[in-house]
Amino acid sequence: MNNYVSDAVVRRLPRYRRYLKKLKDQGIQRISSKDLGNIMDVTASQIRQDLNHFGGFGQQGYGYGVEELEGKLEEIMGLDRTYNIAFVGCGRLGRAIINYLVGNEPIYKVVGLCDNRPDMIGTEIAGITIQSKEDFKKRMQRGIDILVITAPAVIAEEVAEDVAGTEIKGVWNFGHTELNIKGVKVINVHLSDSLHALCYYINHPD
Repeated sequence: MNNYVSDAVVRRLPRYRRYLKKLKDQGIQRISSKDLGNIMDVTASQIRQDLNHFGGFGQQGYGYGVEELEGKLEEIMGLDRTYNIAFVGCGRLGRAIINYLVGNEPIYKVVGLCDNRPDMIGTEIAGITIQSKEDFKKRMQRGIDILVITAPAVIAEEVAEDVAGTEIKGVWNFGHTELNIKGVKVINVHLSDSLHALCYYINHPD
């Protein structure tokens, strides 16, 4: 097994799992890397190289067991356990993500909410009371695996300073700023990036 796994490979794993889940739902039990590649518009070689980082899967001439490989990918990505997740910023974007997770991703348990707007503090989303920043700082000290930030950049940067030294292991940041927190894995999401890329492809069709 190759211990180093590039970010590019990690980003492809959820897509592999998503397609395998769809195949399983269609009743397909086995698939070759060539056929999976054709469905996903990637090469069979790319699929094999990516999966080889994590050990041997499938057999030459026999393909992959769809349900088995889906389960292995879930195990590799850590999707076979639950995560306590909390949100800073409970506006439209925050609410949309919370409602999506509650309805579609049961492995994520919403355990904390924070917003600095007085009219929102004390109200509830998904049965969780929204706290002020001051009260939420105490909540951050225990029982949170992932923190989602859907607040403006200045608030995101302030919150990042409070993350170090807590039990928080990962931050999913939509705060329009690049966060870098020592000892914590941060994924910075810029919603407009993919839309801008789409504009490029539209204007450069070749």
